[in-house]
Amino acid sequence: MRWLAAVGLSLTLACSEHVRRGPAVPAPATPAGDATSFLVGRLRPWPDPGSVGLLAVTDPATGRVATYDSALVVLVLLRAGRRDLAARVLQGLAALQGDDGRLPFSFTLPAPDPEPRFERSGAIAWAGYAAAEYLDADVGGPARDLVLSFAHRAAAYLIAHQVARPGDPRDGLVLGGTGNLRYELAGDEVREVLEPGDIVWASVEHNVDSYFFLRALDRVSRMPVYSVAASRIARALRERGWSGDSGQFLEGLAPGAPDDALALDCASWGSILLGAIGEKARADTAFSVADGRYATRDAATGARGHRPYARGPVIPEELARHRSGRGEAVPNWEHLQAVWPEGSAGVALAAWRTGNPERARAILDALEPLRQRDGSLPTSTVAVPFTLDTSPGIAGTAWAFLARFELERPEDRPTLWAP
Repeated sequence: MRWLAAVGLSLTLACSEHVRRGPAVPAPATPAGDATSFLVGRLRPWPDPGSVGLLAVTDPATGRVATYDSALVVLVLLRAGRRDLAARVLQGLAALQGDDGRLPFSFTLPAPDPEPRFERSGAIAWAGYAAAEYLDADVGGPARDLVLSFAHRAAAYLIAHQVARPGDPRDGLVLGGTGNLRYELAGDEVREVLEPGDIVWASVEHNVDSYFFLRALDRVSRMPVYSVAASRIARALRERGWSGDSGQFLEGLAPGAPDDALALDCASWGSILLGAIGEKARADTAFSVADGRYATRDAATGARGHRPYARGPVIPEELARHRSGRGEAVPNWEHLQAVWPEGSAGVALAAWRTGNPERARAILDALEPLRQRDGSLPTSTVAVPFTLDTSPGIAGTAWAFLARFELERPEDRPTLWAP
């Protein structure tokens, strides 16, 4: 059951059937050559060409914007000493936010369609976390009141979607958001279709994101409601999200059976959360699983890294069944030599947090053969339909920067997702 196919890796997924297209506007001037300048070069004024606010454009060819990518750019800019520019991206995200804290998962410029809604709790948590880091890093800075309101609304959205049903396997967890993707087949043509409605499953990855955001906002605001919500997430993941058989977190929980797909971020990001809540043995296990089970090598460049999933078809299950029924071979993740830089950098951060700094450096160094002249890393070394492409990726480039930044700090002074 792969009802999370549009979630974990989904942070790179284009929802082309339900967004408006429009021209991109000019980017701020920036030097070229390193990761930071690549990321700055992807920023565009929003909601209008003359706006102070900025958003990161994930795909310049189409003008597609992803909330998660903009949040990651904020985190990079804060570490690069560009606080004023980070504030402008947060202002862009605030202009995108609904009164209830909602943020579209992605859209194509000039603006998102109001309906049907497509939101993911994980992306909202990352945006809120970026705001909390901005507020926590310095007592001043532009638009501080606006950013604080933005963070409170994002937290309100997550808490409104947190299950409070004792005995329910999802109790304490934040549900996935709004809008489901399905695939329609017409001969050889495949079309993504967005179905409206609230999501009933809870993604482990989303809840890891939400935990660290709510913890960070509690530090900033001193409002116990956030620490209480974070503690409920931690307890639920500890008690019902862990799979002893696989040595990592499940991919998610639903009213029926859990999703036992083996996803990299549920091992690597899961390891970081487990360390933060004092589950050292499980954190060590999850890191070892992430670094071993998902290891791969790109045949073209020799770069080593990690793949997103450990097993199962590389395309959505319904499409895999269709192709198999026609006698077509469908490759499985375990046979795919595809390096996913975003995920690999997450394993590097888990390595550092579990006391393996040399392994963390080795993982990040192994990605460098993939570095392009503009400072970017690809989204993936192999294109996977509906999931990954090989274009320069904001997420992978940002994650590699963030993980490297952590390695340059004393072990007792983490910044990203600090315990």
